[in-house]
Amino acid sequence: MADVEIRIGGSADEMGERFAGAWRRAEAGNLTPARPVVTFETWGAFLATFSDARVALLKRLAEDGPAPSINALAGSLGRPYRRVHDDVSALMAAGLIGREGTRIELAAEGAQAHISFKALSAS
Repeated sequence: MADVEIRIGGSADEMGERFAGAWRRAEAGNLTPARPVVTFETWGAFLATFSDARVALLKRLAEDGPAPSINALAGSLGRPYRRVHDDVSALMAAGLIGREGTRIELAAEGAQAHISFKALSAS
């Protein structure tokens, strides 16, 4: 399980370049996956995904390991099922957690963030 790179202030062009680079590596026979990158176009989009409650959820999964279900995860966090379900959905969409059946687990051991102030000021 590799770390995820988080880019804040990235652009669609940068995402396209990463995709094209992966395609070229695969055509050359290099099937080793690159480190996953999650791009947020704005600081607000990043903050909407990484609320304190969602960071606590990620920490809980890191400390306790996979949760057998959202219900079990909600119970361990002392939070309502519906809110934890919403958080799991958002973190899955960001590629930070995975779900197999009812089991919820981290998709990465951690993350490293890169913030482009130039791109942030353009939004």
